[in-house]
Amino acid sequence: MMDVLTPIVVLGLLSAASAGFVVGWWFRRRQMAGRELTLKRQFDNRLSAIEQDARQMLERARLESEAARRKIEAERDRLYSRLSKLDPEGSGIVNPSRRARLSRTRTVRKRHMRPAAAAERARARASSESDDLTRIKGIGPAFEARLNEMGYRTYLDLARWTSEDLDTLGKGLGARIRLEEWSDRAAELHSRKYGT
Repeated sequence: MMDVLTPIVVLGLLSAASAGFVVGWWFRRRQMAGRELTLKRQFDNRLSAIEQDARQMLERARLESEAARRKIEAERDRLYSRLSKLDPEGSGIVNPSRRARLSRTRTVRKRHMRPAAAAERARARASSESDDLTRIKGIGPAFEARLNEMGYRTYLDLARWTSEDLDTLGKGLGARIRLEEWSDRAAELHSRKYGT
C-alpha cells in the first residue's frame, strides 16, 4: 500500500507546491501593481503640486512686473511733467529766458569754434534736416525718438549742450547716460558731415 500512496503523496506535494507558487506569484503581482499604482498616484500628485506652484509663481511675477511697469510709467510721466515745467515752449530742454540767467560753466573747445559765416551755414543746413543720432554709441532708435521729441534732431543740437543742459538731461534721463561723451561724438560727426 505504501507503493501506491507514495506517488499520490508526491503528486499532492507537487500540486500543492505549484498551487502555492501560483498563488504567491499572483499575490506578489498584485502587491507590485498596488505599489506601482501608489507610486504613480504620488508622482501625479507631486507633479500637479509643482505645476500649481509654477503657475502661482508665474502669476506673482506677472503681477510684480505689472506693478513695476506702472511705477516706471508714473516716474516717466513725473519726469516729463518736470521737463515741461522747465521748458514750457517745448523748444529745448530749458526755457531760453531761464537759460540766459544761468551762468555758463562749460568751456567751449577750440575745435567747436568756427567763423561766424561757416557757423551760420552749418546752422542753416542742420536746421533743415535731421541727422542719424543712432550713429552715436549708446543712442538707439527709441532714445533717438525721445531726443527728437525734445527738439534735438541734429548732431549740432547735441554738440551745443551746455553744462546746465547736461545736468538737466542727466536728471531727467538717468545718470547712466554719458551725455558729455555724446556731445563730443556729435561734434565729431557734425564736423565730418558738414566739413566745418
